[in-house]
Amino acid sequence: MAFTLVEALISVGILGIFVAGCLTAIVIDQVSIRKAKEEAIVMDFLIKYVENIKALPFGSVAQGQPINSLYNGVSGAPLIVIPANTSWVALDTTNFQTFYPDLLWLSNRNPKMLVNLTQQSVAGSVHDKEINVKVDWDAPLVRGGRLEVQVDFLRTVNVPTL
Repeated sequence: MAFTLVEALISVGILGIFVAGCLTAIVIDQVSIRKAKEEAIVMDFLIKYVENIKALPFGSVAQGQPINSLYNGVSGAPLIVIPANTSWVALDTTNFQTFYPDLLWLSNRNPKMLVNLTQQSVAGSVHDKEINVKVDWDAPLVRGGRLEVQVDFLRTVNVPTL
């Protein structure tokens, strides 16, 4: 018993649909892996950036100040500062890539960082500083707009024990 031409065409068509579905699943999987890797890189960058700010003396946590004495721009060191509120800072610069080399993975995704610093005063003196750091970048294959990761933390002035 032999196959007719119609039966062969139908089976090739079904096989083609199956292969197209498999290839689509592979592409979607690769995009998901890329997004997860980029989110992990950005989160690790944010942790390093924030931990440097947390290590600063309370009075040094201010806009325009370096996040660490190592990143003050002196003698060829990268200049990494706490930017002004509502000012987006590009992360695809040499300074940021020296500070955190894995940012090279995002250099073609237009990564930007926004830092908001707000202060609370008690009895006329600054008591705590709330810092919100947000990074966003273009999604892989330019699908889904921009991706975003953010970290919030609070610095409180040292209070003497009673």
